[in-house]
Amino acid sequence: MTSYANTIIQHGTVDIDGVWQRHVPARFRDTALEGRVAPSRWGTGHSFPLLHLGQPRESVIVEAYRHIVDPVDDPRLATQIVPRRLVTCSVDVTNIFDLRSSAGRVAAGLTIETLTSSTEDRDAYAQCRQAAAVMHQVGLHGLIAPAATRLGFSLVLFTANLPDAERPARRGEDELWDQLPADPRQQARRLNVVADPPTD
Repeated sequence: MTSYANTIIQHGTVDIDGVWQRHVPARFRDTALEGRVAPSRWGTGHSFPLLHLGQPRESVIVEAYRHIVDPVDDPRLATQIVPRRLVTCSVDVTNIFDLRSSAGRVAAGLTIETLTSSTEDRDAYAQCRQAAAVMHQVGLHGLIAPAATRLGFSLVLFTANLPDAERPARRGEDELWDQLPADPRQQARRLNVVADPPTD
C-alpha cells in the first residue's frame, strides 16, 4: 500500500445524512440513483461507478449550467435542452472522506482551487480523479467536497463500495425541467450590484 493510501486511511472519515439532489436527463429517471461509469471530476469512463449528489438546489442548478450551457458559444441554443429531472433523495452514509476542511484537503493533496476549477482544467480533474481512485481502492464509501459552483457541497458516492443499507432513497416527486431554471449566478450578480455602496 502506498504512503498516499495510508495517509487517506489514517485521516479518518465522517458520516453524512440529509436531503441531496441531482439532475439527470428524463430518460434516466429510473436509474437516477444508481452509480454510473462516466467522465467527471472524480471518475473516468473506464473507472468505477459514481453517484454525484449536491446541495443546495441552487448549486445543482449552477452545475447544470456549467456543463450544459457554459461550454456552448450561443447560450440560447443550450437552453433548448432535452427534458431533465431534478431528483431528490435521503442520504444516510458512513465512511466518507471529508474535503470540506483544510486538514482533509491537505491529507488528500488537493487545494480549494483544484476542487472548484473550471470544467476545462485537465490538471485539476486528473488530481481529483487520482484521489478518488485511491479512496475507492481502500474501501471508502465516498467523499464530500466544496462544490465547484462555490454555492454548496458535492457528495460523491462509490456505489460499488456502498452497503445496501446506505443506498440513497428517493424522496418525493421529481421536478421536471423542460428548460433549465433561472441561473442563480445571474441573480447573485444582480444582488451584488444593488448592494454596492455609493461611491460619493
